[in-house]
Amino acid sequence: MYEPFSDEWAKAYCQALNGNEAYRQAAATWEGALILAVEPDPALGLEEKRGIYLDLFHGECRNARQATPQDFEEAPYIITADARTWKQIIEGELDPVSALMRGKVKLEKGDIATLGQYMMAALELTNTAKQVPTQYPEGI
Repeated sequence: MYEPFSDEWAKAYCQALNGNEAYRQAAATWEGALILAVEPDPALGLEEKRGIYLDLFHGECRNARQATPQDFEEAPYIITADARTWKQIIEGELDPVSALMRGKVKLEKGDIATLGQYMMAALELTNTAKQVPTQYPEGI
């Protein structure tokens, strides 16, 4: 079991993405890094924003790790939500596209029109996250 958005979780997620043929096809023309970030929540012990950096290229995850401050500066896309929303998305209780449209998930950085072309890839990102054994902190 991995703590969500930890370095170990990111690496397991990357490995799972590389084993998902549906993701590979849906993201075949995607190029670029993406950060999935969790908003601070002192009640959960999250004192500052944290996230995972995913180096995605043509349906392959080339690298994944916990995001550094430099990653937050340089990544072309940052998608942010609170911990409870991410849990609902990862567990399949909340559709990521509708969560974005309802403002539960925010595109903090990047072009929404470009992302719109990759909705199937986004769904496969979510489906793949369900495969990573995740141990959520108490209170989520």
